[in-house]
Amino acid sequence: MSRSAVAPEQDADLVTGTRGRPVLLRWHARTYRVTDLPTPLEDALAPALTHPLPVHGWRFQGTCAHDGESLVFDVIAFDGGWHVLKTYA
Repeated sequence: MSRSAVAPEQDADLVTGTRGRPVLLRWHARTYRVTDLPTPLEDALAPALTHPLPVHGWRFQGTCAHDGESLVFDVIAFDGGWHVLKTYA
């Protein structure tokens, strides 16, 4: 597994596997294990776009290791770190 560097302005720590896909997300003092097959945001949003996305990101379901809460996350790489763009319950 590789781990992204945590910059002070970064709001999420994304851990990726050997293929670069997310496997773990630390966000708001909680740890979420990726519990589905992550989709590149570029693929997930392609039907609604007329131009390529200018960012790199992922959409995936994460389940909290602390209480079992599951959310779908949209995360993007921005300014040297990872940021949670949106969550879905």
